[in-house]
Amino acid sequence: MNRRPHSPRALASAQQKDMQAIAKLTDLGNRHFEDRRYAEALEQFRQALALILAKPDASKRTAICHYNMARALAALDQTDAAIEQYQRAIAIAPRLGEAHSALGMILIQRERFDEAIDHFRKALAANPLFSAAHFGLGVALQGIGEHTTAAFCYQKALALNPNHYGGWVNLGLICYSIGNAEVAINCYREAISVSRDSPDVFHYIGLAYMAVGRFRDAAESFSRALELDPGYVAAQDALQEAMYFGLAQPA
Repeated sequence: MNRRPHSPRALASAQQKDMQAIAKLTDLGNRHFEDRRYAEALEQFRQALALILAKPDASKRTAICHYNMARALAALDQTDAAIEQYQRAIAIAPRLGEAHSALGMILIQRERFDEAIDHFRKALAANPLFSAAHFGLGVALQGIGEHTTAAFCYQKALALNPNHYGGWVNLGLICYSIGNAEVAINCYREAISVSRDSPDVFHYIGLAYMAVGRFRDAAESFSRALELDPGYVAAQDALQEAMYFGLAQPA
């Protein structure tokens, strides 16, 4: 006995239910991700992908699912699997800038800077106002010694997002490395205004204060670094040096 074909109304209803299920799974996955429950997030994204793959003409949604799975895998330190999922997302949607940028950051961790630069540039070709991609490009360029170009990238990232902590810190490191300690101090101050929880930035600003002869400010900064991390050996040594020069400094 032949089955009757589904009516257009029935097909539309079934598709709507699937879309609602996909949206629900994706939303739940994102909530798990925000709560750092990465394994649970990964499972929701996998279920959403399975539903999407069963449907025709779902290429962009498929790419986003691969991207979401990659985010969860990266958070679980399964970076090989994350790279594969990012690459799948990009193969389906070559202008998915978020996937290019996220993949670029993993490649930086593996010191594959040239590949990372290519992905960040593709992300920026898709969206020139993508602050994170400007920052990532700066990190990759800094990794191959292109400090001046990297500084321009950080400046672009900060123009788009003035609260980008890493942008201020890295720009400060470049300024300090080329002997412009005063500008470095300003960059580190901006970073501290965004977040006061990192001992590194207090160590960095302490070194910059030392470079301009502000030893008491340096000692306060090194002390703050040690409050945040009592085992910070470099800050301990720097604090002793700052205190020595501070005592030798005329009142």
